[in-house]
Amino acid sequence: MADPKDLAVDGLIQSPAINKAGEPTQRSIKDLNMAQEVVKTIVAAARNRQIVNNRILAKYNAERPHDPARLQAEGLGWKQNFTTKPLPGMIEKVAPRFVRAVNAQKYLTNSSLNSEKWHNSVEKTEKFRAAISKTIRARKGWKTLIEDIAFDNALFGNTVVAWLDEFTWFPKHFKQDESYLSDGTKQLPSMAQVVVLRETFMPHELFSYIQNREAAKTVGWNIQATTDAINKASPQQVRERLGDTSNETWYQNAIRELTVGASYMAGANVINVYSLLAREVSGKVSHYRLAGNEYTEIFSKDDRFDSMDDCISFFAFQKGNGTMYGSKGVGRDIYELAGMIDRTRNEIVDRSLLSGKTLVQGDIKRIHTFKMSVIGNMVIIPTGWNVLEQKFDGNVEEFIQLDGFFSTVVDQLIGSTSPPKIEGEAFRSPAAVNLYAEREEEQQDVRIARFLEQFVDLVGTMQKRLCDSETVEADAKAMQKELLNVMSREELNELANQPVAGTITDLTPLQRQLVISLAAEKKGNPLYNQRQLEVEDLTARLGTDFANRVLIPENDPTMQAEQQRLQQMELSLLSVGQSVPVSPRDNHMIHLEVVMPVAEQLAAAIMHGGAETTQLEPIVIHITDHYNRAVEQGIPKEELKQVADFVKKAGDVIAQLKQLDAEAEQLQAQSAQHDLEEQVDPITDDELITTTPTQ
Repeated sequence: MADPKDLAVDGLIQSPAINKAGEPTQRSIKDLNMAQEVVKTIVAAARNRQIVNNRILAKYNAERPHDPARLQAEGLGWKQNFTTKPLPGMIEKVAPRFVRAVNAQKYLTNSSLNSEKWHNSVEKTEKFRAAISKTIRARKGWKTLIEDIAFDNALFGNTVVAWLDEFTWFPKHFKQDESYLSDGTKQLPSMAQVVVLRETFMPHELFSYIQNREAAKTVGWNIQATTDAINKASPQQVRERLGDTSNETWYQNAIRELTVGASYMAGANVINVYSLLAREVSGKVSHYRLAGNEYTEIFSKDDRFDSMDDCISFFAFQKGNGTMYGSKGVGRDIYELAGMIDRTRNEIVDRSLLSGKTLVQGDIKRIHTFKMSVIGNMVIIPTGWNVLEQKFDGNVEEFIQLDGFFSTVVDQLIGSTSPPKIEGEAFRSPAAVNLYAEREEEQQDVRIARFLEQFVDLVGTMQKRLCDSETVEADAKAMQKELLNVMSREELNELANQPVAGTITDLTPLQRQLVISLAAEKKGNPLYNQRQLEVEDLTARLGTDFANRVLIPENDPTMQAEQQRLQQMELSLLSVGQSVPVSPRDNHMIHLEVVMPVAEQLAAAIMHGGAETTQLEPIVIHITDHYNRAVEQGIPKEELKQVADFVKKAGDVIAQLKQLDAEAEQLQAQSAQHDLEEQVDPITDDELITTTPTQ
């Protein structure tokens, strides 16, 4: 960033100021002062939203339905005041759906190679999907990451995941009190203008970034400012009391952990660091880090990321109005209903305890003199108190029905999480029950499908970073080494950059179940390739590797016959010296199996004078084209060794044959010329004697 100057900002960020050449002359963030103002503005704007979220968090942390002090002040201290945890109960039913939807999948990516361009593309695609999924799931913290995303997404309605460097592939989840977006931010990262993320570092964690001073300076760290921030580190709770907006969030978590008290002022020293991601007009993203409540600049790098999609992933529970904060989670949807459910259930308990109690009438001012005695089968009460015949009627049935009504409303708001009650005329038949269950399942699938659509965007970015040749992480390097044993770097890059939106269809077990049932149904049908049905069935059940291990290899006789016939037809054209182009769809190995023996026989015939060199040259060119295409498609070199030797030697052999043909033609021409001269002017012995001069 440039040195701080006067801050004159009309909007949140400054305009690009495009010149006559169509090039931007200004960056989104002009200087340090502007970066500080942007962070302060966005964080302050989120204050009210944080308060709402913290009330939701309090309800999730089993907040009581009534204020105990207020009940005592109103003379209602006898009333029950406990929570039945309706909100935690609903969240524990909703959030795990998303986790199960991810964990139940065979692969986390659906990227695939182009079968027309690359050889053995199906097997390579399967190995790539398996390697990516295995590496991601083996990473420590993967399960926690998915659970955190699902929880915040379900409870608050939105959450953010980010990568804050260029070299690591595993992202970091930022909770609702750690991520700040400008109002109106759309649910697509590519449409976000600025994003602010708060990280909490212990001193040793922040120091690790600047331990290698020269490398840190190159990346963009301000060594001195970072050192000062580390030296000023103080306990997190103290820093939050000095002005951080997440103080209430910490307090609610402290209540849940039963640590409120002396420990409120204790804790390890930490540094709060705000990351500001600002999109430039070019689409690239600049990254700035500001530390502490003073927002000291400790890091800056312009155009660090190619796009917002490369460093940010958004999750939104609802479509809403299309913005991140327009998506309401379960917490916001049923917050008031959760309180009403608690109060209703407390009322049921109060009425149940009062039900059947004897009513006694007297002067309330003399309540301290009331003393009841029990002697034998008699009860004696003081004078001045009258026992009424009427007893208290709890009437809890209506409140039980009301509780059931509220539970039904909650299910309708968030999607059914409770088993349907089989009662009434509408549920007399099993068909009606199944129809109801199917409709509820469809409602659940809509939420799950929406989550998975956003989840595959997250996996897409992780996949690109995993396959980046410049990665610094050991597990990514090991995965790349494994994959490069079976495919080329070009193939790996193509797979890595494939969009994984198709994962939506592959992520549900339904497709695999359909394949298995169809394979069983069509078994023995002559209209279907029976071996391929077995391959698809085993792949859907246990994967391609298992299918390859147990099934006997078999070439498709139809394809082999067609390819052989095609090459034989091509040979008829090649034999008369006409070139034939090679198609990417050709099975190059079958074509080479047909044409190679012909080329070798023709070469031998030429050496013995039984054929012309011009017949061999177009065939050699045709073989070379097939060989080059086979290499491009990744056919193992050991399978092409014989062809490679032939192609390598063929050029020199043809050149020698052409030279021999040229020499033969020259000799033939000289001989013909000599014969012609003898025919034109023959000299006889008589003419030689006649012309001899007399001595």
